[in-house]
Amino acid sequence: MYINEYGNPSDPKIILLAPMMVSGSDIYNLMSPYLKGEYHIIAPDQGGHGKAGAYVSADDEYKQLKEYLLKNGYTDIKLVYGASLGVAVGWRLFRDDAFNVEHAWFDGVALSEKPSRMAEILVSRMFKKRKKKLEKTHVEASQSLVAWYGYDFARMMTKNFERITMSDIDAICYACCHYEMKILTAEKQRKLHLEYGEKDFDLKLSKKTLPKFMPIVKPVIRKGYPHCGYMAAHTKEYVEEMERFIS
Repeated sequence: MYINEYGNPSDPKIILLAPMMVSGSDIYNLMSPYLKGEYHIIAPDQGGHGKAGAYVSADDEYKQLKEYLLKNGYTDIKLVYGASLGVAVGWRLFRDDAFNVEHAWFDGVALSEKPSRMAEILVSRMFKKRKKKLEKTHVEASQSLVAWYGYDFARMMTKNFERITMSDIDAICYACCHYEMKILTAEKQRKLHLEYGEKDFDLKLSKKTLPKFMPIVKPVIRKGYPHCGYMAAHTKEYVEEMERFIS
């Protein structure tokens, strides 16, 4: 993990944890133009992305982030934001009593009581197949990503995908499919915004688990959108909604 920091450390802190194929600096550049308030933003490059090393595990990523936050006295967090892969670390931070997290916004996460080994294997195979194809074609933007997220977002993701290794893919897919589930207190649930694209496979994996572990949380379902698709297509509106949530 490599930590990118932006803004005045005395301002309220926002942690931005990006999805796979998006670096911390990328997610900051996408979202920051639409934030109206003044914030101290911490946007880590997770393993396999940006200036970070390899992706070993979600536990390893969180250990690095936690050590950094504690070392700098950053224990009061206004918002922890996580999308897809980013939620693996965000989930750990949100539940860690060492921190006072006021709000959490998680997008596209497989919160399943029983981790799906089949989903993990299938997604890993898909990414490895696309990785091999990219190594041969060297396209600027993967057409499958263009279909989901539009050209500019797909170009950014494709560039990041070039440095992700096969080993990173295995570790990332494991992290995305394995969550420790415990019933959240009512107080925790009221701090949490959860959302999915209507076409997101993670929604299917999570449907039975959510009512059991967080019955107060009513996930927002973005009609017609794929995994993290609304965030990519409507970043301005998405960030404005997120900022209203934390205010």
